[in-house]
Amino acid sequence: MKLQRLAGFGPIAAFVSAAALLSFALINQLSAAAPPSLYTAVAIGFLAAACVWVVSLAIVVFDLEYLEHPATSTRWVRAGLIAAIVAVLMSLVLPVAQFTVAGQPYSVELPWAVLLMSFGFTMVVHNIEARRAKQLHGALPWIGVVDGSFWIYLGILQFIFMFTPKLVMGFVYGLPITELLYLVWATWMGVHLVRSRSKSPARATATA
Repeated sequence: MKLQRLAGFGPIAAFVSAAALLSFALINQLSAAAPPSLYTAVAIGFLAAACVWVVSLAIVVFDLEYLEHPATSTRWVRAGLIAAIVAVLMSLVLPVAQFTVAGQPYSVELPWAVLLMSFGFTMVVHNIEARRAKQLHGALPWIGVVDGSFWIYLGILQFIFMFTPKLVMGFVYGLPITELLYLVWATWMGVHLVRSRSKSPARATATA
């Protein structure tokens, strides 16, 4: 699966994804102190940041797949790309669920659980496969694998939380660590992709 028009936007998408997650986290923290009159505005900002965060990651992984094809054309990468699309779709489902059927059993919780698990899966797969294809080196892919595993863990907790609130503290304490790791990974990934592209023209000139 290849969306060639997304090629080249990976660095920008990585930085945008980091900024969107930071906005997402800040809005989430400030929402508790917001007056009821601002509920709709806060909810819109929160969901918009979540959508940009997920869509930006999808662009990053599409771009990674494009960088070294067919080295990254594997079943696992295709599964990761499908997971990225699922996460994007869930980010679009969430606003609809929040403003139309909120209050119905699992109407918001289930899309969140699917989004987090899909997001984490694509993080794990693409970091492992990019490392195998020698696109990523050192600690960067391992940070991505660990962070992706944490997102999957939070998604599972969100799913279980639909049936029992006993694990809510695991989610509350795990979310800030997972967000921080993602900020490190996304920023580092953006820098890495910028450097990779700056080296490519130099190599092309040297071999010309």
